[in-house]
Amino acid sequence: MSDKPTEVSRFSLYGEGNGAIAPEFLHIEPISDRSSRYEWTISPHSHPGIFQLLLLQSGSGVLASEGAEAALRPVTLVALPSGCVHAFRFGAGTEGWVLSIAADLLGDPRIAALFDAGDFAGGRPRWVELPQGGRDAARAGWLLSDLALALAGDRSGPLPNPLAAQLALVLAVAGALLAEGEQDAQAPAHRADLVRRFRQLAEQHFREGWGVARYADALGTTVPTLTRHCRALAQKTPGELLLDRLLLEAMRALTYTRAGVGQIADDLGFADPAYFARFFKGRTGMTASAFRKQRAWLSPAAPATRGRSAGGGAPGSSPAGPARTAR
Repeated sequence: MSDKPTEVSRFSLYGEGNGAIAPEFLHIEPISDRSSRYEWTISPHSHPGIFQLLLLQSGSGVLASEGAEAALRPVTLVALPSGCVHAFRFGAGTEGWVLSIAADLLGDPRIAALFDAGDFAGGRPRWVELPQGGRDAARAGWLLSDLALALAGDRSGPLPNPLAAQLALVLAVAGALLAEGEQDAQAPAHRADLVRRFRQLAEQHFREGWGVARYADALGTTVPTLTRHCRALAQKTPGELLLDRLLLEAMRALTYTRAGVGQIADDLGFADPAYFARFFKGRTGMTASAFRKQRAWLSPAAPATRGRSAGGGAPGSSPAGPARTAR
């Protein structure tokens, strides 16, 4: 299991420990192969260093992530960025594909040439429901089935060029389907890049109480510029986004772990549990204990990891609290 009580289990593939991920790791399997072993419930976990695509073709499911749930119906395509916390409940007999890719592999020039890896960045899952029986659903299914045939048997070593091209096509199609289905507003490239880099940096340091000025310095920009771009793209200031990230981590711990409120407050750098309690209630409208009672997702069927969990971005001790970020 995870080393800290506030952390969710981490796996390479679900139930298989959390060892180092080879830079060209690539795996695909039917949904039923793994979920049927755990009574069709995949408990809360994350995959550091692994990006996943899931295509639900028949049956049903529920995706739980970051305090929200989404019903999955045929045919739904789901993108799970590296490190995002998620869980599934599938109906018995549900079928489709789960493709797992080393996050480093997304930057391979043979693959990155066909799609923007930034489309799959960020900490939250994305999904789109494709018309059942339609061309897009059929195409996604064919591409993943062909990739599964190409990957049949054990594979190790460098990724062959034909397989890299096949993977690039899968990712390009998936990225286009997600972008079209979600109908995301396109921001100017420079603005989107700055906000994306800010979010990535915040992911590394949100527990450490960095102020907005320190983030701006690290990004090579100014506070007004960073604020303007965040407002335009996310409709929030950088300080508000940092507080949102703290809240998200608190909600994760309350939903997916048994850590006490004091442990969670300490892990997130709050000066004391009472300060954390005021912060949480002020932003959610409910107490931490009420939130946990309503949202807790703890499954006795969750497998134990084999071996010690890897790092995953949790910093060392930090005395700073959210007041140092809300500027």
